[in-house]
Amino acid sequence: MSIRLIAFLFVGFTSFGQETLIKIKKDTSSSMKTLFKPAKLQSIGLSFQSQVLFGKGGPERGMGVQLHLNNKLSLGIASFHSNPRNDDPNRYSDEPRRRFTAFTMEATPMANKVFHLSFPLAIGRIQEESPIINYSSSYMPQPGPGYRHDRRGPNTLGVQPGINLEVNLFKYVKVFGGANYRFAFGEEKTPGMSRAAGTIGVKVGVFDYRKKR
Repeated sequence: MSIRLIAFLFVGFTSFGQETLIKIKKDTSSSMKTLFKPAKLQSIGLSFQSQVLFGKGGPERGMGVQLHLNNKLSLGIASFHSNPRNDDPNRYSDEPRRRFTAFTMEATPMANKVFHLSFPLAIGRIQEESPIINYSSSYMPQPGPGYRHDRRGPNTLGVQPGINLEVNLFKYVKVFGGANYRFAFGEEKTPGMSRAAGTIGVKVGVFDYRKKR
């Protein structure tokens, strides 16, 4: 029984191989075919954006630059800095300051409409500062962990997806508002690194420059 099964499989594989070889020989395509075809680059743009995030841990201010492709996809970099509340006059219980530096990607399917949605995604590093410790003037510690000038704290990977409603005010100016959520990943992550936030901002630049033929 096993010998017959092996013989049957051998004949099947042989037939399949011959048919495949015949198809390869008959393939006269001049270029490789792919399942997905990249869109032809018809326009480019460059813009600068400023935004404010409101949420857990106090507001954050962000600045970024974006390269726009076909007025539908944007690639860039951005940096967000927290501005925590200072409720304690001695600054022992302050919310630590954080910095989120990231590469950004943003999809805007209908950017030519006055009102339209955009879907930003930021991936980068979250850096948290160590709390500032007040020292008396008679004691000057050596540089190292806990020293007031060495405020580097834990850092980890951050992923921040979101959704915005954009408005084309002028040809070179857009305003937007929306919401996002920042996820933190890594052994050094702290509870305050993950946060939901609302955002408002403005973009200034050239979004859809088409080269004249």
